[in-house]
Amino acid sequence: MYLMRNAVLIFVWLAAVTAPAQPTPGWKICRNPVRVFPGRATVDLTPLFLWWSRQPLVVTNKSAGADTNAAPAEERPLAAWSRVTGTKLATSGSSWLVQAVIHASPTEHTNARIILNNPPAVEEAAYDTLKAQRADVEQRMVAARRDYDANTNAEAKAQQQVERYRRSWSKVASDGVIAYTRIAVQRHNSAAAALSQWDRLALTRHQIDAQLAAIPASNGVYQIDWFAVLLGKTKGGVPVYDLGLVSATPP
Repeated sequence: MYLMRNAVLIFVWLAAVTAPAQPTPGWKICRNPVRVFPGRATVDLTPLFLWWSRQPLVVTNKSAGADTNAAPAEERPLAAWSRVTGTKLATSGSSWLVQAVIHASPTEHTNARIILNNPPAVEEAAYDTLKAQRADVEQRMVAARRDYDANTNAEAKAQQQVERYRRSWSKVASDGVIAYTRIAVQRHNSAAAALSQWDRLALTRHQIDAQLAAIPASNGVYQIDWFAVLLGKTKGGVPVYDLGLVSATPP
């Protein structure tokens, strides 16, 4: 029975360790539409998000025979707002210096170095915390696996000793059977506890992975992916964008 149990765990273990360490990006591009600015002014990006969702994801070439009677392109709302993606280069007070890609639409973008006010520092911190938690869970899973293997092997050896005593005509055979049966049971229970712990940790890791997948990241590094507004001013020649404060309530 211990061999079958060991084989099952090995299969699950191999599936786990060969799975991608970083889940496929699954965060929502259009999220947290309500932004708050000084003076409690609010902006609702819902119209922009709806427009964005209706745009093609790839550039399409217009053929020579294109329908000239087609409906005109839908006007883009909130023209000062763009999707800003990129990597933080440095901090400047409460703002970030960002090597950014500025997306005017899903198919139009430019590269720029920008200052980002009200940057997503909370989201970045959450990502780093989750990464650390996942690493800790991974270490504990390795320890649980090691404990399981050790106890399973010890159980097998104890069972072998039980069989040897049963086949012998020694005067102490009965005592040996009892002693090693007790050891086998103890080791079996310890292996079961380690396996149970591994299962719980695997579930925790799955939950952490789901949370990580909802946060923008690339190759284990947090990435900015938010809609921000161009303020129309520069700092040291660098254009300034503002993400605004995220509000949980509509304006």
